[in-house]
Amino acid sequence: MTFMRRFATLLDLHGPPGAERERGNVVFDPSHREFFWLLVRRDLKVRYAGSTLGGLWNLIHPLMMIAIYMIVFSSIMKNKFGQAEGIIDYGDLTYGVHLCAGLIPWLLFSDVLTRSVAVLIENGNFLKKVSFPPIVLFTTLFFNALLVHGVGFLCLLAILKGLGYPVPVGALGGFGFMLLLGVAGLGLGLILSGLNVFFRDTAQIITIAMQLLFWFNPIVYPRHVVAQPDQSADELSALEWLGRNILLFNPLERFITGTQRLFGLVAAPATGLDWAIVVLFPTLCLAAGLLLFRRMLPDIRDCL
Repeated sequence: MTFMRRFATLLDLHGPPGAERERGNVVFDPSHREFFWLLVRRDLKVRYAGSTLGGLWNLIHPLMMIAIYMIVFSSIMKNKFGQAEGIIDYGDLTYGVHLCAGLIPWLLFSDVLTRSVAVLIENGNFLKKVSFPPIVLFTTLFFNALLVHGVGFLCLLAILKGLGYPVPVGALGGFGFMLLLGVAGLGLGLILSGLNVFFRDTAQIITIAMQLLFWFNPIVYPRHVVAQPDQSADELSALEWLGRNILLFNPLERFITGTQRLFGLVAAPATGLDWAIVVLFPTLCLAAGLLLFRRMLPDIRDCL
């Protein structure tokens, strides 16, 4: 109970100083929930404001992205899985399934993190004029990212099913990996959004860092190409050794590989360390994000 009270205290990220609240407790004002859904609807509408199809583009875009990756990249890279054993064969679409299964969770993480970094700057005037918990802005981005990319993941499953491939039931567990990865992005975004208020170059640095980090995950390339478990460290070249260690110490790789494993595209089973990282990494990111953001909040208001 003590832990839950302390965690609730972290969530007590209210509006302008002087707002009345019980010390150490979260005030669940119904207007905040209504405000949350208002922001959710506004964010979804703003994405395609003025377009004829409106919200339907949230479905069309992921469908087109997956169709392009499945058809174009599968035909170009169809032989990349020839050396792997113990994976499910999706025919000529095997590489496309591997790419989409890793790319959709990554896009969710990237979307939550990069949009969170800039959200305080973009809504600076809003925060000064309206009394509401700033955490609502971040949860709105998180919810919409889950919605948009969750639709993309459903499209992937539907396309495979429609083409007659036996999609493993466990593939639905990809939503769990996406949720946890989004939580990690939210926690990191809380910290970096505060830093971006003080150092306005933070957003640009994060954009470059995300482009680099993308290639540190087995999205475009199969994991077994880098991991090579049959070779000892002495037998690896310098680049192969670096690649193996990047996979070993990169926590995001567990979520990417975990989703691909659910589709039967990674033969190596998950280890206890993999599961520990999947559970602990998002938890630690969110706890650290809430704690540091709460402490930065008074200074953030002065700088906005």
